Amino acid sequence: MSSSAAKCWWVNHKQTFRQEFEGGYLWSPKTNAKGAVNQFYNNMRRAHVGDSVVSYADGRIRAIGIVTEPAITAPKPETFKTTGSYWSDTGWLLPVEWTPVAVEAKPKNYLDQLRQALPSKYSPLSDKTGDGNQGAYLSEISVQLFNLVLQWTSGTVGKVVSACDTASLIQELEDKESENIQKDVSLSETQRSALILARRGQGQFRESLIAQQSECIVTGVRNPLLLRASHIMPWRACTTGFERLDPLNGLLLTPSIDHLFDKGLISFADEGEIIYSSTLTDHDIAAFGLSKNTRSRISLDSRKTYLDFHRRVILVP
Repeated sequence: MSSSAAKCWWVNHKQTFRQEFEGGYLWSPKTNAKGAVNQFYNNMRRAHVGDSVVSYADGRIRAIGIVTEPAITAPKPETFKTTGSYWSDTGWLLPVEWTPVAVEAKPKNYLDQLRQALPSKYSPLSDKTGDGNQGAYLSEISVQLFNLVLQWTSGTVGKVVSACDTASLIQELEDKESENIQKDVSLSETQRSALILARRGQGQFRESLIAQQSECIVTGVRNPLLLRASHIMPWRACTTGFERLDPLNGLLLTPSIDHLFDKGLISFADEGEIIYSSTLTDHDIAAFGLSKNTRSRISLDSRKTYLDFHRRVILVP
């Protein structure tokens, strides 16, 4: 297993260019307005750290970006306000470090070159007019087209706009959810305390996990000081208090394994085998003391529902 080669992407984001450029990210729903799977949105999860992104808005190439972290599940940014009111409230957020281009070139002015380089499927632009295709958001493009973009725009200039800090973003999301729990009059003080403690893998949630598992399910480490109570479906993604406190939504892991799992760099098959993100190299895997044959030391059959969510939403392809 080895890390995949860097890819090139093109984003059409006329409606949200300012917010995404200034915020240092891309954001999309997970499905279209009809609830159907959309390849342009699925591409948010396919983009890897180090990939290049061409920003296109108002008929012009506005910036070049570099993906700095994998996409995470996140609510629609408040800065969007009424933009995309028909979009779902939860989607993919992809941190990107943007740099403005020297010349905001119009691709339609280079139609002959453009036609030869556009992808045949899921193209961001029309090969007839050079205008943006309706409904296209994030499209994979060839290195050939990316190099043409660099020629048309004379490269990049100006101050780099830093990408958003996903750790801070997740903290903010969880802080808001904690506030909502504190304000929920339908909950008793005991219930509120249990839910807040579960956020950090503490309290009733941790105790229930230790009673069930007693050791890290991968390494076998038993010292409680070296174990973390990790949510399978992240705390921020849970929609009910039951999911946040359910011990079946948890795994006991050592800090290093927990980090891999929380970041979506590994997941588990229902049968217990570790599933690795393509972003990990063989060297990375071995350095963590893992191998392709490493598997859970306990049965994960009772955690199928939560693990299915983790593989679909958290695991980085």
